[in-house]
This record gives sequence, C-alpha cells and structure tokens, in this order.
Amino acid sequence: MYLRRLELQGFKTFAQKTVLEFEPDSDGRRGLTGIVGPNGSGKSNVADAARWAMGEQSLKLLRSKKSEDVIFSGTDKKPRAGFAEVNMTIVNDDKPDLDFSEIVITRRLYRDGQSEYEINKQSVRLTDVTMLLAQCGIGQRTYSVIGQGMVDDILSASPAERKEFFDEAAGLKPFQLKRQSSENKLEATKENLRQSDAVLKEIGPRLHSLERQVKRLEQRDALDEELKNLEAQYYGGTWKQLKDLLASAKQKHEKMAQEVAKASSASEALEAELNKMESANPPSDEFRKIRENIDALAVQRDKLREKQMRLEASREVAKIRAEKPWTPLPLSKIIESIEDVRVKQEDLLKLLEAGKVDAGKLKQIVEDLNRKVTDLVAKLQRPAPEPESQASDPSLEKEISAIANEMLGLNEKIRAAQSGLEEWNKREQGQRTHIFEIQRQLSTRRQELQSAERRLSEVAVELARAETKRDGFLEEARAHIENADSRLDQLATAATSNEPLEGILPKITKLRTQLEWIGGIDPEVMKEYEDTKKRFDDLNTQVEDLVKAMVSLETIIKELDLTITERSKTSFRRMNFEFGNYFKKIFGGGDAKLIEVFEEPEVNELGEVIKAVDPNAGPSGVDIQATPPGKRLKAISLLSGGERALVSIALICAIMATNPSPFVVLDEVDAALDESNSAKFAEIISTLADKTQFVIITHNRATMGRAHILYGVTMGNDGVSQLLSVKLQNLK
Repeated sequence: MYLRRLELQGFKTFAQKTVLEFEPDSDGRRGLTGIVGPNGSGKSNVADAARWAMGEQSLKLLRSKKSEDVIFSGTDKKPRAGFAEVNMTIVNDDKPDLDFSEIVITRRLYRDGQSEYEINKQSVRLTDVTMLLAQCGIGQRTYSVIGQGMVDDILSASPAERKEFFDEAAGLKPFQLKRQSSENKLEATKENLRQSDAVLKEIGPRLHSLERQVKRLEQRDALDEELKNLEAQYYGGTWKQLKDLLASAKQKHEKMAQEVAKASSASEALEAELNKMESANPPSDEFRKIRENIDALAVQRDKLREKQMRLEASREVAKIRAEKPWTPLPLSKIIESIEDVRVKQEDLLKLLEAGKVDAGKLKQIVEDLNRKVTDLVAKLQRPAPEPESQASDPSLEKEISAIANEMLGLNEKIRAAQSGLEEWNKREQGQRTHIFEIQRQLSTRRQELQSAERRLSEVAVELARAETKRDGFLEEARAHIENADSRLDQLATAATSNEPLEGILPKITKLRTQLEWIGGIDPEVMKEYEDTKKRFDDLNTQVEDLVKAMVSLETIIKELDLTITERSKTSFRRMNFEFGNYFKKIFGGGDAKLIEVFEEPEVNELGEVIKAVDPNAGPSGVDIQATPPGKRLKAISLLSGGERALVSIALICAIMATNPSPFVVLDEVDAALDESNSAKFAEIISTLADKTQFVIITHNRATMGRAHILYGVTMGNDGVSQLLSVKLQNLK
C-alpha cells in the first residue's frame, strides 16, 4: 500500500488544481519524494493538505485560526476560492481484507461552513474515514504526517500523550477504535436495558392485575358454562314435569266435565219425567210448595257454589303467583352476615386479650359464631329470597268465609225441605209411589251432580294452579335462558338427567352466587391483557437480547484488551530495541530506552489510599531516557536542541522499523541537523524506504540527493503556489 497521488484545489496557497504524483523508484522501492522550495513558497501546505484530507480537526496543527483559513483567501491579482478540496489516492496492493484496490479519500470545505467527506466518490462520515485509515495502518495525527515542531513535541509530551503516539505507531489504533465503539455500544445497551427494566417494572404490576382478572374471567366462563348446563337440565326437566302435570290436570278436568255433563243430563231427564208425571197427576199444593222451595234453594246453592269456586280459584292462583323461585342470597345479606361474624370475632379477641376469661360468655360468643357461620353456609348452599310480605287479600278471605257460612245455612234449609218432602212422601206413599221413586232418584242424581261439580271445581283449581306454575316458571326461565319460549320444548326433550331436580337447583343457586361474587369484568380486559402481555414479552425478549449483547460486547472488549495488551507488549519491546539501535547509529554510541510508566495510587496527607490502582491495568504512559556517548545525562529536558532532534529522529526511525506505515510525510524534521547528522539521517531514511514511502519537505542537500522524485514549490506575484517536478533517476 502506498500513496499514489495528492490533488489540491483551493487549499491555502494552492488556488489552482495541483497534482503531486508519487511513484515507486526504478528498483520498485516505495522510495523517497522530496519537496523543496524557498521559505514562504507554500511547500509545508502539502503536509497540511495530507493531514487535512485524513480528517484532522485541530486548527493548531493545520496552522489556522478558523476552519475557512484552509480555503485560498485571494490576493490582489487572484480572487479568493469558494471551496477547498484535497483528494488523496492510495493504492492497496498488500491488504486483501480491504474491499478496495484503490482508495480515494476526498475532503471538501465550502465557505458557508459545509463540509463533505468521500471515499471513492461515495459520501461518508468522518468516523468512516478514521476507521478506514486505521485499517490501512495510517495514523491521522501521529507519525504518518509529522509537521514542523512536532518532532520536539514528541519528546516534550507527557507520558500519557506519548503512549497514545506509541499505541498508534504500534498499529493498535484499529483495535482501540473497535474497543471504543464496543464500549459506546455497551453503554448504550446498558441504558436501553435500564429503560427496558423501568418499563417492565411499570407494566409488571398492571400485567399481574390483568392476569388475575383474566383468571377470574376464565373461571367465570367455566362457571357460566356449568351453570348453563345445569339450567338446561333443571329448566328442561321442570318444564317437562309441568307439561305432564298440566296435561294430567286438563285430562282430569275434561273427565270431570264429562261426568258433570252426564250427571246433569240424567238429572234433567228425571226432572222432565217428573214434570210430565206431575202434569198428568197434579200434586197437592203442599208438595208443589215443597218442590218449589227445594228447587229455589238448589238454584241459590248452585249460584253460591259457583261463586265460591270462583273465589277459591282466585285465592289459589294468588297464592301460586305469590310464590317465588329460589334466588341467590343477596350480596347485601352476605356482607351483613360476614360483618356480624367479624364483630363477634373482635369481641372474642378483646375478651381473650383482656385476660379475664368468662367461660359462660366465651361459650355464648363461640356458639353465636358457630350459629351465624352455619346459617350463612346453609344460605349460600341453598339461598333464600329477601323477606317480603305475602299476606292474602283480607276482603277475599272475608267474602269466601261469608259464602261458606251462607252455604251452610242453605244446606240446612235444603235438608229440612227434603225432610218435609220425605214426610209428605210417606203420607202419600200409597197413592204416588212411582212419582216418589222418580223424586228420590232425582234427589240422588242431584246429589251426584253436586258431588261431580265439587270435584270439577277442585280439578279446575288444580288446573289453574298448574297453569299458574307454568306461567311463573316460564317467566323465570325467560330471565335466565335466551329464547326460552322456543327452547324449553327442546330442553325438555333433551333432558335425560337422573339427578333429582331438587338437587340441581341448589347447585344452580350456588353457581349464581359465585358468579355474583366474581362480578362483571369488562371483555376489553382480555384484549388489554393480550396487548400488555405481548408488550411485556417483547420487552422481556429485548431485555434477554440486550443481556446477551452485553455479554457479547464484554467478551469482545476483553478479547480486544487482551489483543491490545499482547501487541502493545510485543511492539513496545521491539520498539525499545530499535530505538536503542538507531540511537547508537545516529549518536555513534550512547544508550537510550523506553520506560513504561504505571499509575500510582492516590493518597492523602496521612498516607491513606484515596484511589486504588487496578492491578490488571496496563501502563499509563511511556517515558524516554537517552544518554549520548560521553555524557551521564538521562533526562530529555537536559539535552541540547540538536541532540533532542537526533533523539526524535531515532525514535521515528524505531517506529518505522517496528510498524512501517504505508507512507510518512516529514516536514523539515532535519532542519536542526548539521551536515554530518543530515547525511546519517538521509542514509537511515533511504534504508527505511524499502518498507515505507517517504515524502519529505526539506532544505537539506543530503536528503534531496536520496530522493528519486523532487518537487519544487514556488510562488509567483499572484500569491499562488506553483509546482515543478523532476525525476532525479532520469538525470543520472
């Protein structure tokens, strides 16, 4: 991988489009390209352009005060540019894991502040550029582009800043970026997990409440289904019994009506015969009066009996209608009974807490409690309706009683009249034997008719009672069974249960009581429960996924830490060796080494540890010790300016040898060197050019002599930098 081309347009003093081509030398080495020119010609802007294209954000390193300073500001002879653009073309010939054979990184800045980044003409973010450069092994802010003054900055930097420089030089930047990205994802995952846990804690109690309601709803559905089955058995069986009872009552009524009609016909026939015989042999006035009296009393008695039957039927119907079917024990009565039990329990508790145990009073309270609980259980198993007045109509009872008394008087009168008739019959027996026999038969028939009418009245009352029961039952069935009028016959036909109906009814009332206790639940509760349950399960799944992601991220971080630690140790040992080696080459002896600095625990004035140090933590910084030959100095700050420059160059060379970068841009790093050391520097750079491509901005002749391409930068009267190029290998 090497830098092929650098295109500048509108960047600082390069107002016009300027292209720098970097090609390997004739031997195929990455080579060394020199950029020369007088002071102020703009040659250092080439290094700034490379740094800016790689995403540099520090205006200080770019030698600017504000971002638009990188755009050509114009001169008296040249108008200012509207934007600055730098294209860096990198050839990928040794990293097959990258998807590009050629990478073109573009950065563009407009005067309105709009900034753009592109990779191969595709718009990207700065993060994408940074990650790609890290994968290429190119440092954005460290040794890939070393500007003026940065050489000495490496030495004067703090151990922590120096460690960052060495980490990037060791190729740890991609792993550190991945670790930082993993840490950010881990923190975001933890935050999402906290939010999810908070939502779960919020909807958890609501879900439990909905679960209880749904269970009650499911219980109610089961009880309701059982109740429907029992109601079908009870109402079907009862309806069948009522139909049989009504059919039997109708059959008896019809039979008795036929007997009454038969007795009435026989009585009417005898009366007709008697009237005929009396017409032929007129009876005496005494007999006629007795007969008329008996007939009148019979008519009066029949009217009273008819009225009595009607009133008695009305009374029976009223009694039947006053009867109510069993209903569940009202909730008010249940609460009242439970409250009584609670009061008794409190009395018992107070009595026991007082310590003064009265056996008699204690026994009475326990008996009352037992009685109330037993009574409540009995009522719940076979509930009774709320008490209500069912007294009969006093006027109806009074009228029935008066008719009964009047009937008794009429019967006495009829018996007296019949006794008179019998006495008259005995006196006239010889003369009217046949008429007397007819009269006796007529009296017997009338008694039979009266008896038949009485039985008919009783059957009519029984029929009325059956019809009233049917109507009352039908009304009750309509309250509990849908389409009762049309379904009762079907239920009666399907009723096959051998269980007594009296045993089914308590079960029905008990189920109705349980359903009343459960109460009504909005059907929307089920939908709300399903939605809440789905949301809870989704959140739970998300939490599980987040936990798995946390474990995975923590594993990745641990693996990256292990990789970074191992590579850092290996790279540090090698870099330390190369640093000492190059130091000796440059100085002709002496000793130099890199020292790892570890964080010390913080202590207070009393020597107590305020902040402990993680024993697994690596070094927090890197220190440098350098002792030139013939001296005992170790501190970098005690070295001269030239010695510091040589130490910096030795350090840079050690880095290049340890982890070669695809290319390095050096901006006048050899400015402080004398002629002898400049030659050593040029020789070392030329040796390293086998592995790393160098672009050196220099005034040093020895360095120029090692370059195979030389670019000259000049500036005309218009204040615009211009470029001239020479391939030195063509001149040899």
